[in-house]
Amino acid sequence: MGAIIIVDAFWGDSGKGKISAYLTRRENAELCVRAGIGTNAGHSLYLGTLKELQLISTRQLPLGFLNPLTMVAVGAGVAVNPSIFQEEVEKYHLQDRARVDYRCPIITEEHIKQEQESAHLSGKIGSTCSGSGAARADFVLRKAGQAKDIAGLQPYVTDVAYLVNKAARSGTVIVEGSQGALLSLGLSPDYPYVTSGDCTSLAAAAQIGLGWQNISEAVMVLKALPSRVGEGPLPNELSADEIKERGIAEHGVVTGRLRRKAVGIPWGLLRYVAILNSPTQIALTFCEHYDPEVEGVTTRERLTPKVWELITKVEAQTGTPVTLVGTGKLFEHIVDLSERAAHSCVKSNNKKEFV
Repeated sequence: MGAIIIVDAFWGDSGKGKISAYLTRRENAELCVRAGIGTNAGHSLYLGTLKELQLISTRQLPLGFLNPLTMVAVGAGVAVNPSIFQEEVEKYHLQDRARVDYRCPIITEEHIKQEQESAHLSGKIGSTCSGSGAARADFVLRKAGQAKDIAGLQPYVTDVAYLVNKAARSGTVIVEGSQGALLSLGLSPDYPYVTSGDCTSLAAAAQIGLGWQNISEAVMVLKALPSRVGEGPLPNELSADEIKERGIAEHGVVTGRLRRKAVGIPWGLLRYVAILNSPTQIALTFCEHYDPEVEGVTTRERLTPKVWELITKVEAQTGTPVTLVGTGKLFEHIVDLSERAAHSCVKSNNKKEFV
């Protein structure tokens, strides 16, 4: 029982959505709640086969809906774009399973325009210009609209804070954070190259109104080769040509921009974010970019010595066990090292399920 909070160690794009969907199904969670800033960060995963991929991606709702028995919701502190919310509900047939907190601030077309016309945000910062920051600024000034004011959201509005605490007392809740700890507005050393709120485990709890006694686990998702979209420092950064030569190119879900990538984990920063997030588990993802020999592996016996060495070093640096290892593009490309692995119910989905 309790809530499992999923957060990113560094600058986002580590596969939090995939880990969220996996844990939602493994734990048969009653509820999966999206924390974070707004629609400025996309979450995605792939179903099907490598020859015929089906992309599942969202900007507003959590990917925990992959479990057909799980309700999904948007927490009170997350800025909501009503059009995007409704599009995702319809696309994935979630009319009976999606909820939004009635207090969520609303992103308007004016907020989006305001950010797009800001040379500071679109140029210097490299913002996605989703309107999330402008909406949150109006929310702080107490002049933003809220979900309860939007006619199209009325079938979905509820008190998500009440739901999440109630569900966490009787079963399992998955909290899907967004972006990364080092993009936190108040905690990152990289200001102003940050987002418009904090992205740590306790920030995620606050954004959805989750009481601390109802938290059971915090899973910090760590990318084997960290990446970053937009401007700001990235230690040990590879050039765009090196990224393409290695065959490890990735593109942002929201912007489509090529993600900047590092040659390895910055260990000093990892120790710092482990302090900020206080994780009980670590999910080490994109290991196939670190060692192509593990691509598609789903059993611990097939992990290579190189990856085991990385796991050992991560655990030593953070004092936290690595319980999940991501090895490839598909949803099922995960090695579960936890004691719960034997009870995992994760299987490939029919690729037409969400069409």
